[in-house]
Amino acid sequence: MSKFFFIMQHQPTAEQLAEAGKIGEVVQLADKKLLGVPDSPTLERDWFVQRAEEIELSLGGFSAGDTVQAMGQQQLAMALNARGLRAGVTLVESVTERKAVETAQPDGSVKKESVFVFRGFRPVYEF
Repeated sequence: MSKFFFIMQHQPTAEQLAEAGKIGEVVQLADKKLLGVPDSPTLERDWFVQRAEEIELSLGGFSAGDTVQAMGQQQLAMALNARGLRAGVTLVESVTERKAVETAQPDGSVKKESVFVFRGFRPVYEF
């Protein structure tokens, strides 16, 4: 059976999990610390390559037919996507509608919150 890998800091929503479950067995990154990237402008390519390999190994490896959604720091996501492409996976991103909800407060101020509504997955295209 194919797998759907969520590689991101936050927990997927119930809607994302349900949709991903239609695609394959859902696998999530257990050790979110692996997604942390040092705040150093001198971080080199090899660091991202090594961390992506470590993340993939912690997930049990990618195989042809799997699906990967890698989110977070751009270069780490790119390194994960490159590993996935070499393994023959499908890369996807979540499509979410962002709605602003404004709530008047007792003191006359307005509290504004962003609500993200999952609309589906879209392929990540190669350019």
